[in-house]
Amino acid sequence: MTTPGGRVMVVDDDPMMQRALERLLVGRYDVRSFSSGEEALAGFKKEPFDVAIVDVRMPGMDGFDLTHAIRDFAPRTEVILVTGSIADLDEKLIRAIEERAFYFITKPFSRAVLTSLVSWCFEMQRLSEERDDLIRRLQEDLERARSYQRALMPRTLPRTFGPVRVAAAWESCEAVGGDLFDVIPLIDGRILLMTADVAGHGVAAALLVGMVKTAVGRSLQDREGLLPAVRAVVETMAPLRQNRVVTLFLGIVDGRASTLEYVNAGHPPALVWRSGREPRLLHATSPLLSYGLDLGKEPVAKVPFEIGDRLAIYTDGVYENRDPAGQEFGRDRLIAALIGHRGSIEESVATVMQQTRDHAGGRPAEDDFTILLAERVRPSPQG
Repeated sequence: MTTPGGRVMVVDDDPMMQRALERLLVGRYDVRSFSSGEEALAGFKKEPFDVAIVDVRMPGMDGFDLTHAIRDFAPRTEVILVTGSIADLDEKLIRAIEERAFYFITKPFSRAVLTSLVSWCFEMQRLSEERDDLIRRLQEDLERARSYQRALMPRTLPRTFGPVRVAAAWESCEAVGGDLFDVIPLIDGRILLMTADVAGHGVAAALLVGMVKTAVGRSLQDREGLLPAVRAVVETMAPLRQNRVVTLFLGIVDGRASTLEYVNAGHPPALVWRSGREPRLLHATSPLLSYGLDLGKEPVAKVPFEIGDRLAIYTDGVYENRDPAGQEFGRDRLIAALIGHRGSIEESVATVMQQTRDHAGGRPAEDDFTILLAERVRPSPQG
């Protein structure tokens, strides 16, 4: 890290000015003097300097040209431009700004002003390095959070789990986001399907997503059931009070009973459909989840889910995706895309993804995107 005691370059064709500046700065910094811009640039390329004090008027390469060359070679080096003429001072100042000089002063100048400027140059460099180090560490933390979030979700989809085949897509609008989906095999061949959406984005949202998954998983280990799982999520959010909210869809497919038992806590309506039958929307059975909010009176519901039926669970980022004019893709268009597709569920996921991208027309997504499709299938003889 650059600190006082760094290297200072003095560039002036006046030997007396060189000596004066050397006496002023030597002892506090490592000072080297050069008599021309060409000489200074050659010396700089051999041994870079932290600060350059450069006279504007020099034969050959003037101070502006040298500043430009230094900026190209070492953008972090700060340049203090000095002029001994007040002629065309405004033009010189404008040129100094254009060449991104740290400061522009005229002779004669105060010793205190110059030493303060040099000291401030080093302080600016120190702050810049601290900023860069902070950005680097934040980027590393974001990458770790992204890896953590990806590890929370199934990696082997599409895949068949007993009576259910599952496909999914997930995209975050930032490095990390607040969406989650999961597929958890239970005893007796039942399958739990989960999609959650934490309000907000970033590392905090990703961590809360992990808390939601952990709460559901632990609840299922202790006592299987949707209501205990939902309450476990709410209890997990207790330390956050009402600063965080989650929408959640939990569904258990029972192949033997051909049913789907579910809780929809403030989540967009899930869709159950099959060819030749009227589609069914599974609306919210409870408000969204936050510490201190009560669940609905009958948070758990059950519907038939027979062989050939399909289920779509998604977050609002799928249908709220906007085109360049600000028009949303829309839930009706999403449902039409799902119902109208006659291919496999993995092909349906790909179709929805492509249609929403085409609709966006290059506009960046404003929210995370998660869609989970499940199809009730006939178990294989091995299953």
